Amino acid sequence: MIRAIVVEDEPLARCYLADLLTRTGRVEIVGEAEDARDGLRLCQRPGVDAAFLDVCLPGPDGLILGGELTHLLHPPLLVFVTGSSDHAVTAFHLHAADYLLKPIEASRVEEAVRHLEQRLSEKRAALVASDTERGDERLPVRDRRRDVARLLPRHEIVAVLRRGRHTWIHTVDAEYPSYYPVGQVAAWLGGAPFLRAAREAIVNLEAVAEIIHYGDRLYQLRLKDRRGTVITLSRSGARSFASRLKPPF
Repeated sequence: MIRAIVVEDEPLARCYLADLLTRTGRVEIVGEAEDARDGLRLCQRPGVDAAFLDVCLPGPDGLILGGELTHLLHPPLLVFVTGSSDHAVTAFHLHAADYLLKPIEASRVEEAVRHLEQRLSEKRAALVASDTERGDERLPVRDRRRDVARLLPRHEIVAVLRRGRHTWIHTVDAEYPSYYPVGQVAAWLGGAPFLRAAREAIVNLEAVAEIIHYGDRLYQLRLKDRRGTVITLSRSGARSFASRLKPPF
């Protein structure tokens, strides 16, 4: 799910664009603003993936705002919205993901969302690959309870589970939603003590409280997190798990 901000000074146009984005089923509108100042403030919050900016805003316009956003520590991807194609070159220099011309059509919004998804996927893959290459021991996650970002060391991670539209990073005392693909987190975590328990699950074997054996190579693992999370191993996960047990289970 793409977390997006919409900055548009016309209320009806803002509502229309937000509705088109929501209808794609792949965008969550996390804030709306009618000018550049409020738009900048909203985009400074943790976890904003994209900003849809009307070019013609009162005061500093959308292009100026876009330039400001590129200087943020974690800048959102930019999509400009305007009634004229005259600003396309400037948008290109700001590395915009797309450029929507009014009147906006639903098909173009769908296309823009696909462009955002591709750019975000590349961005996250680069982040995980860079962390792996540097040996960085911390994974950025968002703490919704306090609306802050946290940096988790590998050893604090109990499990990584895909549920619905989020990849949840479990520690002993909390769970953090993220948009990281499970495979990329697996690559960042590396091998032991982490096990790919299933296609959408990774388990830290040092955080297993209980092994439930309920058939031939059928296992469930109860974790040492606050919920006592139980994970069912896939067939391939069970084979990998059994090979690590000494003596053989």
